[in-house]
Amino acid sequence: MMTRRVLVWLLLVLASSVVGHAVAQQADPSEPDRRSPKISSLELARWIDERFAAEWKARGVAVPPVVDDATFMRRVYLDLVGAIPGVPPVRDFLYATGTYKREDLIDRLLRDDRRPERYASRSAEHLARIWRRSMIPQNSPNAAMAAGFEPWLRDQFASNVAYDEFARTLLTSTPTPNPMPDQNQLGRPAIEPLQVFYQANGGTPVSSADAVTRYFLGVRIGCAQCHPHPFSSWKQEDFWGMAAFFSNATAGQLPQISDEAGATYKAKFLWDKEITIPEDKSPREALADWLVSPSNPNFASTAVNRIWQHLCGRGIVAAVDDLDQVTDEERAVLDELGEMFAESGYNMRWLIEGICKSTFYQRVSLSEDTDVESELALRPLKTLTPEQVFDSLEEALALPIGRVDNPPRFNGLRNAFVDRMDEAASDSPEDFRAGIPQALMVMNGKLTADATSLEKSRTLRAVVDAPFLKPADKIEALFLAAFTRMPSEQELEFLLEHVERQTNEETRGRAYEEVFWGMLNSPEFVLSR
Repeated sequence: MMTRRVLVWLLLVLASSVVGHAVAQQADPSEPDRRSPKISSLELARWIDERFAAEWKARGVAVPPVVDDATFMRRVYLDLVGAIPGVPPVRDFLYATGTYKREDLIDRLLRDDRRPERYASRSAEHLARIWRRSMIPQNSPNAAMAAGFEPWLRDQFASNVAYDEFARTLLTSTPTPNPMPDQNQLGRPAIEPLQVFYQANGGTPVSSADAVTRYFLGVRIGCAQCHPHPFSSWKQEDFWGMAAFFSNATAGQLPQISDEAGATYKAKFLWDKEITIPEDKSPREALADWLVSPSNPNFASTAVNRIWQHLCGRGIVAAVDDLDQVTDEERAVLDELGEMFAESGYNMRWLIEGICKSTFYQRVSLSEDTDVESELALRPLKTLTPEQVFDSLEEALALPIGRVDNPPRFNGLRNAFVDRMDEAASDSPEDFRAGIPQALMVMNGKLTADATSLEKSRTLRAVVDAPFLKPADKIEALFLAAFTRMPSEQELEFLLEHVERQTNEETRGRAYEEVFWGMLNSPEFVLSR
């Protein structure tokens, strides 16, 4: 028999699905962007679709169909807020009939910060985690301190700081030898987030040059530190010329640096032979001017390629960190979109919205056996990050398993879960090798064993004890909670047979437990379709 507490909770959830949609239709409360692009994000989406349609037609590529509403909703929630949606908003969205309901959902997730959902804040936090993982890879020398970089990144996304300003601020900050001094008054390490980027990547001029050129220019020059690059034209003077900018120098001076053998190199920009530093600028300021200049062939294109990789699974050019090894023809579409990004004032939110609103973004993912390399940037299946897996578990279970109380005090379970999964995590969202260890950890972990029990899972208990839900409705509710979709006829028939074979209320409840446990431990749960 359903307890009064569970019944009240379930009724509140159902009621929220009715009012939530009405609230979402109110005027957007967000501030206008400081830099207004010449075209809207919807016009950008149309340009993307027309440009790719022309490429696909020229190459004879068979274009996949557009996904259904349920798949789109799960995809865009994972990409923009980092977790699957709850059942009430899914039902709202599936039954909505507006012509632009997908575009409205994208705008809401990126811009709407009203309580209780606080979508914009959640989006900024999620994008900060994604960018931190890209800017400080797992194999970085001091990757353990990388989380200290997230507060600054979160502020950049929350304020929609222009990408050139983002890069300039980071480049002109001076790293210090000690990124974690005394504790502050709250008992937390007094970390300067901008310094964490440099220290986590190694904290030396050599590591700083390598990290900056890789992330902002899509070029890996580290191989040229001791000898000419084996696969590109970079030479030692190119590498050490960039490293010199991160050595100590005063305004107006051209910095120099020595390699391990004692050879001295003057600072120089990639693609330039000799430079001068203006008297009123520091070397790092001059470096920032050159890096973000519209004439720089890689800055805007690399930014677009990284955003595209996050949203679509792979870059427009697959070699995200090796643009110097790609022909002009192969990067033609990327460079065109990069120019539009620069013309927009490097407006990150506009670019993200435009990509997500495109039909390209909303097409069916390719199967694992498709030869993706032979086709132009079509979407692969994406593996969830460890944080996405944990946060999606919390949402599916309707249970704050990473918190002790409300307001939340975190109990450390989320960090332990993420750290364990990070041992197998990949830097590329299309690499499925991370998905199997993730699935195995979820399957064998005490976390889901406890949270999918009738005694502890709010979702499961609410569904099983609901007197107004038929067995088919209960299975449907569990599918919406775990997979953000309805079950297929075959799935529903199979699971109904399993449930209805049970002879009493207790064993029938355990059957629902098994069904929900199986969903949360399936490959589908740890993939973005």
